[in-house]
Amino acid sequence: MLTFTPKNGAACTVKIDSVTFDVFPAEAPKEGWALLSHPEETMKSKQVVSWPGEYDFAGISIRAVGQDLGRQVSYSCNMEGVKVAFVDTPILEWPDADQDKMGDVDILVIAADDPKKVTALVEAVDPRVIILFSVKGGDLAGVAKACGMATLQTVDEYKVKQGALPQDNRQVVVLG
Repeated sequence: MLTFTPKNGAACTVKIDSVTFDVFPAEAPKEGWALLSHPEETMKSKQVVSWPGEYDFAGISIRAVGQDLGRQVSYSCNMEGVKVAFVDTPILEWPDADQDKMGDVDILVIAADDPKKVTALVEAVDPRVIILFSVKGGDLAGVAKACGMATLQTVDEYKVKQGALPQDNRQVVVLG
């Protein structure tokens, strides 16, 4: 079971069994696993992933995709058979080569930045679930509407497992 919860100062926290990690925290944590959107100059912890490449921790396969000459990092993770991509702000253009590195995506966790850029990436990767998180200067309501959410509703937690992903439609979740 994957559990996504909002976290102040980060996109979200993800829990899988006994492993918990923060996604895009404002600062690298001193303890615990984390995925950063910008590479660290000096590695403060072996539990922090911040550079493009392939990683494996606690049974989670991670592919970190560098954009803007490696200055921004997004992630594609395989967790319990569910493929989850994490994309932070600013949303950049995703050329085919970067989309290929990301691979298939079941759940797209993305910054509610610019509706046009988010929509373009959603159409390109075609996820079954979109999880939006609020960012400073973003347009949460506009992005949610562009992704198909009629009325903006936030949740405190989103749980999912492989067999429970939507099959014939797309689900939009706003962490809040």
